[in-house]
Amino acid sequence: MTTHVIVLSKPDPAKADGARRYADAVQPLLKAAGVIPTLRAPVAASVAGKTTPATVLVLEFADAAAASGFFDQPAYRDLIPLRDDSFAHMEIHILGG
Repeated sequence: MTTHVIVLSKPDPAKADGARRYADAVQPLLKAAGVIPTLRAPVAASVAGKTTPATVLVLEFADAAAASGFFDQPAYRDLIPLRDDSFAHMEIHILGG
């Protein structure tokens, strides 16, 4: 069953180059995994919450195992330090029912 992943992110303005390198490195991993980005949009306003992300990204995976496996793969895990250093805010949620 198709599984969606929601990514809420806000790059650290002082580390924009790192955020760009992270995004550039993730794209080929997504493509190789056959992941379909179904939505990418800037956040216009927040109604609730303490942090307003800059961007929302929705990714479509074949199933929950594929989504979990994507984030557990060594190539993605190698990017986590860059991700954590380059973003002021980053949340990744695997949706399920």
